[in-house]
Amino acid sequence: MLRPEQITQMFRKVQGEFGKLDIFVSNARPEAGAFFYPPMDITLEQWDAAFDSQAKAFLIGVREAASLMGTGGRILAITYAEGSRTGGLQPWVGMGSAKAALESLVRYFAVTLAKRGITVNAISPGWTEDSVLNSLPPQVQELIRNWHARGWTPMGRLGTPEDIGNVTTLFCSEHAGWITGQVIYADGGASLMNPEVPPEIQLG
Repeated sequence: MLRPEQITQMFRKVQGEFGKLDIFVSNARPEAGAFFYPPMDITLEQWDAAFDSQAKAFLIGVREAASLMGTGGRILAITYAEGSRTGGLQPWVGMGSAKAALESLVRYFAVTLAKRGITVNAISPGWTEDSVLNSLPPQVQELIRNWHARGWTPMGRLGTPEDIGNVTTLFCSEHAGWITGQVIYADGGASLMNPEVPPEIQLG
């Protein structure tokens, strides 16, 4: 259950210790068991758990972060764009819908904060080790890893936290000051694959 006052307290602590904030990355989520249910089975509590961790937490977090930022601040949200735009992974309905709302907020905040020189973007990793993947049932994890190794990710592997951290570093640099309101894929090319054609044919 989201407690907005805890987010506010966190930012007050940042203000007290540092006086300002340059970068805010929103990457909160509940464990899969709290939301991983299909549309006909998910409870309102499970639905709320997904939305609280994404759209609502981001709404509160950006308001607090922006109040501590000067020109050139950077705000990033970690999303999963594929899951927010498809419907095949049925138990992802709560988180997929919450990610879609999060991505919409990224665009609205990008416009709101643009005149202050603050950029707001989202990074969409592919399946990544040491992430929500590791809280899924073991057989699901194995299927996903094997599937990507077969070529559904052209680079033949899952992502790592370091991969995503490197993209974050890039968008926090001064060279990215003209990019805002975007969802950036960092997935080893997985989003480029055609789901209707086996990877063995696509990759030649």
